[in-house]
Amino acid sequence: MDHLSASQREQHYEEHFENEQQPEASSSSSKTPVAESPKAGSSRPKPNTGGAQKFKPPLEKGKDKFWYPAQTADPPSNFTPGLIPVLKKHLNKSHTNGYTRRAVLCYERAVLVNREFFDAGWGCGYRNFMMACVSLMDQELQSMYFPLLDHPIPPGVRNLQQWIEDAWHAGFDPEGAKQLKSLVGSRKWIGTSDLLAAFTFRGIPATLVDFDLKENKRGADLLTDWVVEYFSRPDGLVDKDKVLVEQRPKTINDHAGHSRTIVGYEINKKGTVNLLEFDPSKLPKKQLRRMGLDAFASLPRQHDDNGASTKRPASSHNCPVPLKRSRVDNALRSEQDDDDEIQIISVNIRNENVLPKPNKTAGKEDEMSTKDVMQFFRLDPKKLEKKKAYQILYFPMSAPLSESERARMRHTNLFCQQIS
Repeated sequence: MDHLSASQREQHYEEHFENEQQPEASSSSSKTPVAESPKAGSSRPKPNTGGAQKFKPPLEKGKDKFWYPAQTADPPSNFTPGLIPVLKKHLNKSHTNGYTRRAVLCYERAVLVNREFFDAGWGCGYRNFMMACVSLMDQELQSMYFPLLDHPIPPGVRNLQQWIEDAWHAGFDPEGAKQLKSLVGSRKWIGTSDLLAAFTFRGIPATLVDFDLKENKRGADLLTDWVVEYFSRPDGLVDKDKVLVEQRPKTINDHAGHSRTIVGYEINKKGTVNLLEFDPSKLPKKQLRRMGLDAFASLPRQHDDNGASTKRPASSHNCPVPLKRSRVDNALRSEQDDDDEIQIISVNIRNENVLPKPNKTAGKEDEMSTKDVMQFFRLDPKKLEKKKAYQILYFPMSAPLSESERARMRHTNLFCQQIS
């Protein structure tokens, strides 16, 4: 459906929803307005109150499941772990073939979470939220994140809607509360500012960065340079010292119309930066998902020989991200003996194993070419240039917010960084 416009895709989705759920809708008197576009930059879209009214969809029984790697159950069909090792393998092949000069990835246990049928066309923000929760609940750097995210309501598409409304009632993001009015049971689009309110309400430190590309001559480089700096090693870090580089979580990138999760970057032989993404609207082929599941089943347990946790002190990682940096090529030229390198950034995770052993008998039909694999993850820089306002939500992995810190963060503009 890539050839269709956003409005045409939305109409197509709506026809399926009406055909599938019209009987339930006819018995319900609850109506919700047309789904709103997600915001980007510092302003929200105005609610769309025109057009036909849409029914309020019922909660989806047996759907909207949440999974993270420490669970003993197999992942639901729309959760795909193990794609970072697959991506690393093919980046190495691309590097050997002379295309990729350098690449940096987030931690190995990152999970792609795709939309399901019931949230097709409006669920990208919710699915990026779930990908962030998978990462935050699967790490050991900040062990208190898990109970903050799991109780009293665990992550989920519909549960996030309740999270956000609870945050509104507690005084977070009054602008969002005024414009969206209600979320639970609706198909309204959300953006990174809504996720920021939900996470900080739960006590999870998060920061929102606004990128205004309208007046800046660097254009999309403003965004890609920031991502390179975020994922790169800090100055002076010795190669054998993995304390800081092992803890880079993913980021959520949002613009008007869509959002995606950034899992790293690649610099090709021409010096062009390709962001690497987990896009919840892009469904992996069966071969790619099987490759991911096999790679995930092969990942070692994350503990030392004595069975002790390898958790590092929280003070070792505060993700310092400068607001400005030089052009990527100039920065790379100044590095010594590190230009042609594929780096994998990992994080300490829980010890339980899940999934069956790797499929060692898989035939050639389970393999994909490096070109096809990379095409799934690469975000074309030309696509970035089509939008002039972006937001990135990232997690500094500092200690959970205290009550006083939460009180000071009830207004979005107090914890947003502006880059233009």
